[in-house]
Amino acid sequence: MTIVSRYSALTPEEFAMGSFDINWFREAYAALGEKRFQMVYESAKYIGGGRIHKRAQIFVDAVLGRITVGQAEQVITEKRNKDYVLSYGLIPLNDKEEILHRYEFLQQFLKESKQFGAQRRDSEGKVVTISLKNLARNAGFADVIRFTWYMETEKIRAIARFLQPRLVGEYEVQISINDLGKAKMVITRDDKIRKSIPAVIRKDEYIVELKAVIKSLKEQHSRARSLLEKAMESAAEFMVDELQNLTLHPVFAPFLQKLVFKCGDKLGYFQDSGLIDVQGHLHPLNADARCLVAHPVHLFESGEWSEFQRDIFRRQIVQPFKQVFRELYLPNRDELAEGMSSSRYAGHQIQPKKAIALLQSRGWVADYYEGVQKVDYQENIITHIRLLADWFSPADVEAPTIEGVQFSDRRTGVQVAIADIPPVIFSERMRDIDLVVSVAHVGGVDPEASLSTIELRSLLVGEMVRLLKLKNVELKGVHAFIKGSLGEYIVHLGSGLVQQLARGALFILPVHSQHRGRIFLPFMDDDPKTAEIISKITLLAEDHKIKDPSILEQISRTRLS
Repeated sequence: MTIVSRYSALTPEEFAMGSFDINWFREAYAALGEKRFQMVYESAKYIGGGRIHKRAQIFVDAVLGRITVGQAEQVITEKRNKDYVLSYGLIPLNDKEEILHRYEFLQQFLKESKQFGAQRRDSEGKVVTISLKNLARNAGFADVIRFTWYMETEKIRAIARFLQPRLVGEYEVQISINDLGKAKMVITRDDKIRKSIPAVIRKDEYIVELKAVIKSLKEQHSRARSLLEKAMESAAEFMVDELQNLTLHPVFAPFLQKLVFKCGDKLGYFQDSGLIDVQGHLHPLNADARCLVAHPVHLFESGEWSEFQRDIFRRQIVQPFKQVFRELYLPNRDELAEGMSSSRYAGHQIQPKKAIALLQSRGWVADYYEGVQKVDYQENIITHIRLLADWFSPADVEAPTIEGVQFSDRRTGVQVAIADIPPVIFSERMRDIDLVVSVAHVGGVDPEASLSTIELRSLLVGEMVRLLKLKNVELKGVHAFIKGSLGEYIVHLGSGLVQQLARGALFILPVHSQHRGRIFLPFMDDDPKTAEIISKITLLAEDHKIKDPSILEQISRTRLS
């Protein structure tokens, strides 16, 4: 799985279910050539079962255009052959009309499966889902959900009829979508809204159809956040006409209105065919312009980051995911000097099971031999986390310790210098590791059973702030917010990492020592991390005492005392 992940974003489970990585196949086919590939095509039957080999042949024939759309539709209609359904989306495409035709054909196939038993309906439903993914990849879409939304905007008339009132028995029924993009069924009688579906119409065919549509809209709504976040992380580009089509979708539109987009050198909120900046000015866009969901890297480089933050606060905009207030991590001087690796999180012990669970939720792959890695297919970069652990020894009971972070080329395996890593990728990978260090860190103390480590630190910091009379420090959740004279800062009470608003991460490296540089902590056992956090909060709360304010921009090492 680890080796295959370097070439394809698909998982082994997706391959087994019938997914096909058309880009990987084309690379392999181009490398082998037609003559050599034909030898592989004919000989592969000796290493695979009959059905598996036959499916592989059908997939190849579809990608190479040996199977026409008409032939595939005939076999699917007459025999309902699942392998042909899976390969249907792989046949070469000509234009948008053909994409929509195939999408509608698959939806019709799914609709016809309702006449069969429950097990067959379930299996055919899964096959159609995989086929849609194959069709999405063939059409150039990175995700089937984004592809489905695009197709649904083409079929907006079909959805619009469910938004209009319709009489079912004595009740008026319709789908209502609120400003947040959430759909629900509204049933009225005599101008009174019913809280539940009356029993007399509960089994009506139109009500059943409405339930299915609402379920689909809710699933799209729940996946919209992660999809848009992934689009931001991967710098996925949107054409202006594509964004315009997406704004017609009743679920997708509310999310787009609350995000900041970057088109060329312009930043703003997308509306109609232009961007509205923080001053409210509309900047028209050309039809061929390409836009992407702005990352804090873009906001930082533009110098407008703080303005967008104020605008979000002023207008009380609730973004679908953390964008404008997202943490930013840029390479520091030491990392650029070292060149090939980052020791920013070196020395942090982590809980293996919790750390792996967190990383896997962010798309990382854990392997016994290869370690923990994250593959960025668009930039062909693999991020590796180096861990120090005494495996198969009496010290095996010790939790692993992070040694460093390295980057390598996906195709050659050669290490890549940090200076050559795209800033968005570097920031997101460091953000993932920061999450692990904050949540899965092995605490150095054994706190009271009724309080977690962070909660205990929060109480301690609150008391120390009161004793030191620091009126510009406010505790919220797991963060300490500090309003200094040189800027505003956020200190995480778990990891101790510091963020300066609209500037990114601030690297203040402590000197952990048993004999010097320690804060005396009354009513608590010795805990270097708590001492470090309180030192940073004190330092930043009294930043007016710093003789050279520019040190905050070039700080690389500070002895806290």
